[in-house]
Amino acid sequence: MSIIETFCHVIGERDRYTVEHSKNVACLMAGFAEYAELPVEDVTLAYVVGIVHDVGKVSVPDHILNKPGRLTDEEFAVIRQHPDVGADLLGEVDGLNKVATIVRHHHERYDGQGYGTGLAGDSIPFFSRMLAVCDSFDAMTTVRCYRREPFSIPKALEEIGRCAGSQFDPAISRCFIEFISRRQSYGNLSAAHA
Repeated sequence: MSIIETFCHVIGERDRYTVEHSKNVACLMAGFAEYAELPVEDVTLAYVVGIVHDVGKVSVPDHILNKPGRLTDEEFAVIRQHPDVGADLLGEVDGLNKVATIVRHHHERYDGQGYGTGLAGDSIPFFSRMLAVCDSFDAMTTVRCYRREPFSIPKALEEIGRCAGSQFDPAISRCFIEFISRRQSYGNLSAAHA
């Protein structure tokens, strides 16, 4: 955990948004894992993966990371490297090989059109497919440098439903929509998602 905290500190020195986003995603991942009744060790893994999933952004220059407008093709090519950079960093730490693999594939798409290695469907690690949904949900429902007005929770869930089977695993998407809908009805969403 101290190594993971160090990674988080390094990210925080570069980009405050990424730290808050990572915390939000970690909480979403752990809550979603609990909702899906995964074993305790998998809930812990889900949390850890959420915290470190964007560690590779330490390699992205500030002018790209915090650009308020649309990225050029060249800038997007730099951003696309962050899952591999993060996985390579995490893979250097004993005991984090599984975490590194999950991070490497968190921008794959269910239809094979994502980035990483072009995996598709169930060949994408399960936690990477989970992470793709949680990561996207938080990105949609919080203020970003390129979009000041976040999506409402219903609109974000609608988008996840619309992209089920193309961007996202359809079964995970359905379960996530149920999870967030239930949390929202009980008033249990974090301040970032209220």
